[in-house]
Amino acid sequence: MNYNLITYCIYLPIIIFIMVKIGWLFYKNGEVFLLNLFQNNSELVKSINNLLLIGYYLTNIGYAIITIAYWEYVDSAIEMLNSLSHTIGKIILLLALMHYNNIFWLKHLNKSKLLNQ
Repeated sequence: MNYNLITYCIYLPIIIFIMVKIGWLFYKNGEVFLLNLFQNNSELVKSINNLLLIGYYLTNIGYAIITIAYWEYVDSAIEMLNSLSHTIGKIILLLALMHYNNIFWLKHLNKSKLLNQ
């Protein structure tokens, strides 16, 4: 039995769901922070928010494809679960790091804006 094929069939829907759901939440809720930073300039905020969403999707799609390309051979159901949990966990940690990086820069830019006023 080819466990790698089963692993890919489980991995892809899970990772697609995570990417789309988290990306939409970032897009929807991040607009408030951008509006505050860019003084309610809604056209600029919408453009920046769209660019951030595109960058987010491209980064995650690229990482998911690279992960599949370097996936180790899976011999059993236990290895399949270990491999899935390890790979999905790495992607979730990467998403968290990207999120906190964005929060840090938004806070830093907001603080700089307040100091310059």
